Amino acid sequence: MIERYQAVPYVSGGRTMCGLDCWGLTRLVREEMTGQLLPEFGGVVDRRRMTKLAPDVKDGLSPSEPKDGAIAFAYRGRLCIHVGIIVKADGRLWVLETDEKTGVTISSIRRFESRFVRVEFYD
Repeated sequence: MIERYQAVPYVSGGRTMCGLDCWGLTRLVREEMTGQLLPEFGGVVDRRRMTKLAPDVKDGLSPSEPKDGAIAFAYRGRLCIHVGIIVKADGRLWVLETDEKTGVTISSIRRFESRFVRVEFYD
């Protein structure tokens, strides 16, 4: 599954396999993994708006430890600035994420957490 997404370019506000942003990637992968379709939010690209919408997503989920399918909400200060999704590959848990500099990548949970002030996991 991961390999299929790694070829998809980063597109701000992207919600299809033609191009994805971090929320678009998280939505598609979560739906594939769990069948749960997360809210669309119309191509959220503004961090303040993303922060305001994060509680709407979390409302249908529960706080969790990192586990396959969990969403990682990443914060700088009080702003939610990035999201990723936990995936299992080679027997380990990783964060599948995308951004405009690197495109779709997998990062260790430790590396992902080190880049932000706070990371919250929800499933």
